[in-house]
Amino acid sequence: MVDTLGFDPARVERLRNPERLEYFHPARIWEILQPEPDCTLIDIGAGVGFFTLPFAEKFTHAKVFGCDILDGMVQLLRDEAKRRGIDNLDALLMSPNYVDLHDDVADFIVMTQVHHELDTPESLLAECKRLLKPDGTIAIVDWTDEENGKSPPVGRRVPVALIGTQLRGAGFQQIETHDVYAFHAFVTATA
Repeated sequence: MVDTLGFDPARVERLRNPERLEYFHPARIWEILQPEPDCTLIDIGAGVGFFTLPFAEKFTHAKVFGCDILDGMVQLLRDEAKRRGIDNLDALLMSPNYVDLHDDVADFIVMTQVHHELDTPESLLAECKRLLKPDGTIAIVDWTDEENGKSPPVGRRVPVALIGTQLRGAGFQQIETHDVYAFHAFVTATA
């Protein structure tokens, strides 16, 4: 049975584990994206805010949306943002392929360690295209498709070429890969 509240303690502990920073530091993403200080960013599958919280803290004039399909994760993100005094972050409950925001609202959409969990990636990517401003950028960071001691098992990994095909199918252009993580593929594309 799916945990719709998102309070699996082991999962939350794993998502908050600071050891993740050794191989997956969120700052590497914004180093590549080079966001303007007042940008709008949507984090799809934000979970407990591993990427969302440090981004909102660094870019205090940005508008940040942390979106997740699990009520429990959204509440944990809200609570942590409040605890840290972050006022430029809204935690939103989303459906699997829909975010309740206007068209052309975001400069950036980030999906970290989410793509391999998607049942219908094409539908979510089309939704991301709707949410992005013209020339907005999507950044997908997910496990590499190889045995490396960290990635999920075969069948749960998505090859970079397939991510590129899915992005093109959703109308994205200028698809690029960035070699910045040892265990993760990092793909960007323009709306």
